[in-house]
Amino acid sequence: MSSSTPVAPVVVGVDGSSSSLSAARYAAHLAELRDAPLSLVYGYEIPIYGYLPVAVADRYTVDDQAMRADAETMLASAVKQLKEDHPGLADISARVVTGGAAGVLLEESRHAQVTVVGCRGLGGFAELLVGSVSAQVATHAHGPVVVVRPPAVNVARGPEQPPLALPPDGPIVVGVDSSPGAQIALKWAVEEARRRDTSIIAVYAFPVGRDEPYFEVRQDEAVAEEILFDAVSPWRHQPGVDIETRTVAAQHVEKAMIDQTLGAGLTVVGSRGGGGFTGLLLGSVSRALVHHAHGPVAVIHKAD
Repeated sequence: MSSSTPVAPVVVGVDGSSSSLSAARYAAHLAELRDAPLSLVYGYEIPIYGYLPVAVADRYTVDDQAMRADAETMLASAVKQLKEDHPGLADISARVVTGGAAGVLLEESRHAQVTVVGCRGLGGFAELLVGSVSAQVATHAHGPVVVVRPPAVNVARGPEQPPLALPPDGPIVVGVDSSPGAQIALKWAVEEARRRDTSIIAVYAFPVGRDEPYFEVRQDEAVAEEILFDAVSPWRHQPGVDIETRTVAAQHVEKAMIDQTLGAGLTVVGSRGGGGFTGLLLGSVSRALVHHAHGPVAVIHKAD
């Protein structure tokens, strides 16, 4: 690569919450693996006060400036800590960007190698349990998104997930079917497994009816095994790639895939759309994993 060609950054949404700082630590590790810059971004939406008396409006202006200063101080502290924890990561920057959190991160995702968000947060990047902002970014981003969910063994009660310094150990689980999105996800999973020097488990969960006869289940399984075999064939004999395949018959495919994420270092799924707002919804399995997987989840969008 030419030295004049800029390396796309890993972008992470940070608002000072434990969840977002955990995401920043995870993003720093991803940036190290890629020898890429790390960009911390705080989406700051200017309050709209309407028509207020001048004295009141001035007070709100002062409060607004104080809030922005607090955000900049928090980011500076986060950058300092990340530089101490990741001395090999030379390029770490942080910015307060005017705009709603989801919109800011979606725009940033246009130029990012990976966009990282926390499971939940407070303030700018907050709302529900992987609700408004993280779910919007996972659904509509212009490239790969990692939602940093806490590993199942460390789940704590309360609104904040526990700190997560590095990606948890374990293989990369990737959901596979016959869709183009699954192929893109599998390719990304292979590249990530090589970076981490870990194995891949390619899983195809297929639906079966409660009263479906056994021979029909076996027929469905044979079809699933063939689809899975064809999907992983291009990667099986490439150097540095270790792929295990699993077919799972399930009455509830979403729950079956969630169960498969136990012990995974990362779960990778594809999206239905091509980025931005062209793909308005994740598939049901991808959406279920973003909300309920037992660890970090990468949603792979085809880069615009």
